[in-house]
Amino acid sequence: MSNTWKLMKLMVKMQLSFAHRSTAEKSGYLILAVVMIPFGLLILTLLNEMIAVMYEAFSPTGDEAVILGILFVLMTVFYCFITIGTVLSSFYFAEDVESFVTLPFHPYQIAAGKAAVPFLSLYGINAVILLPALGFYGLHSGAGILYYCWSFFIWLLLPVLPFVLTAIAIMFIMRFVNISKNKDRSKVVAGLLGFVFVIGINVVIRLESGNQDMYQLAVEQGNLLGLVTKFLPTAYISSSALTAPASLQGILYLILMIGISAGGIALFFTIGQKLYFKGVLGLSGGKRNTFTADTVEGYVKKKPLIYSLCIKEVLLILRTPTFFTQIFVQSLILPVLAIVLITMEMDGPIGGAGAQLADMNGKTVILASAALSVVIFGSNPASISSISRDGKSWFNHLYLPVPPSKVIMSKMLTAYLLNAISLILLSGAALWMINIPLPIWGAWFILSLIISWIASAAGVMLDLYSPKLDWTDEREVFKGRFIGIVPLAIEALVFGVILVIVLNINSLQGLWPVSGALFIIFLLLALLTQRALKKLTERRYHKLL
Repeated sequence: MSNTWKLMKLMVKMQLSFAHRSTAEKSGYLILAVVMIPFGLLILTLLNEMIAVMYEAFSPTGDEAVILGILFVLMTVFYCFITIGTVLSSFYFAEDVESFVTLPFHPYQIAAGKAAVPFLSLYGINAVILLPALGFYGLHSGAGILYYCWSFFIWLLLPVLPFVLTAIAIMFIMRFVNISKNKDRSKVVAGLLGFVFVIGINVVIRLESGNQDMYQLAVEQGNLLGLVTKFLPTAYISSSALTAPASLQGILYLILMIGISAGGIALFFTIGQKLYFKGVLGLSGGKRNTFTADTVEGYVKKKPLIYSLCIKEVLLILRTPTFFTQIFVQSLILPVLAIVLITMEMDGPIGGAGAQLADMNGKTVILASAALSVVIFGSNPASISSISRDGKSWFNHLYLPVPPSKVIMSKMLTAYLLNAISLILLSGAALWMINIPLPIWGAWFILSLIISWIASAAGVMLDLYSPKLDWTDEREVFKGRFIGIVPLAIEALVFGVILVIVLNINSLQGLWPVSGALFIIFLLLALLTQRALKKLTERRYHKLL
């Protein structure tokens, strides 16, 4: 066990050390910390208000433990979702995975070492959300010191079981996925697990929330906590332990939670010993391609330069597992999730949203729709990683007879394509499922296309100005960079000012006059952004290395 502990500390130091960080990166972390302070205060305020309202609603019936049950259920689902991406990246997609196989360590020791950083990252989420939420609940319920002691233990134990069970499931799947000799396809299929998981969890939650008869029965029997947590026993156990911390029942529930967590860790070591190496071995394998005269002719056939560059960028995203999950999958999560929720709520308020929008003020509707598009498309992971994705191979662009403007344009068009796919999915759902009036849909769709273009260009500009080309692992392109927040903040400020000004122009009323004014303003802004991108390309393109 001492070797396991040493290996875990070594891997944590390797991944979290600031020794190899540049001054710009360290400054970036400091700036991000300062920027997140008001955001953190906002989260704390919202948490306090939500818990206060829920406590007032549930305390008269003695069901205040439901608040803890809901909190633990949501956090458990969040843990599982976060763990899918971090475990896949750390266990299988990192460049140093196979180098550890030859070291004199057992598979479970290497698995424990690789799990250290992903597991610790859950406590960062815990510190921001769960810890203050437990504190606010204690304040509103007038809990004693024993509650806060038990809360600290629950805070430590709650992430354990979701993490180990998710990691075990991934190790089991990767054991069989990697039988395939196609490395990239295997990793991409595994990366889709997170996407399917999010959709599945939301479907289950929506189905359960729609069962009114079961809800009424649970209220009558005083077992509302059991209904809320019936799929997650650890949430029920944790809630019961904190509801009556001084009672024998509360102590027994806490001991049970400790025992379940210890058993989960032992199970993780056991499964890791048997399955981890079997999933890792063969990751470097490839598939031998057989070329025919027709396929060769198709590859060498002359195509437009910008088309070939765009295809290269798209294939890079689709064939690189980290880029696939961080860019393509993340771009589709929101629209697909929205479509699923709309489908399940067609008989509810969402089903009648189209008629309601038709009766609303056209100016208000189009301004709110434009603001929504800024939030959805403001931060495009494909654009903010457009230059950094090339890594140390960026210097190849300096020797190829390809104009810099073509290279940059291909990267921007690729980012714009992903935004366009999300836009088409969302607009299709809005038009055919919610029955949004065609004029509102058309105006919103056109404005969203321009907003998406501006967002894509802004993201490419930021990555061109400050790219990360010295990475050794694709995850470093996204990890520890605050570049994803910057374009969204800038666009929110710029578009927010524009929308507020248009809102306060009383002479400008109606759907089409307001849409026309926004179209002209956004089009001018797009031209200015494109001009700025061209100037920045001329100044920075040959100075990146």
